[in-house]
Amino acid sequence: MTSLQVRTDGTFEEVPYSGQLLFTRAGTLAVQAMNPDPEAADTAYTVDGYEAYYGPVRVDRKERTFTIRVASAAVRDLIGQRLTRNFQVDRGRLVVTPVDPAEGFRVTYERVR
Repeated sequence: MTSLQVRTDGTFEEVPYSGQLLFTRAGTLAVQAMNPDPEAADTAYTVDGYEAYYGPVRVDRKERTFTIRVASAAVRDLIGQRLTRNFQVDRGRLVVTPVDPAEGFRVTYERVR
């Protein structure tokens, strides 16, 4: 993860997260991210500033979306949910945004080999 931006009052603001997405050839996705602020409030995706979940993923290249069915997660309420995200790929860079703009985030990753 090179950047996490969260929409606040109509503009995106940088949040100091670190993390990774791991897509496997077997068709699974694992997500891990952490807010270094020990006082960070929990969110729908985090516990103590940590976000982690994985499960089978389906990529729709035509629509530029992927959908993960969460099989396991640090936030147990996510288990069983389907999370669909928009994506753009350009020169080894992946930008992920929510399908629902109300979620208000944009995450950028650099490809690591």
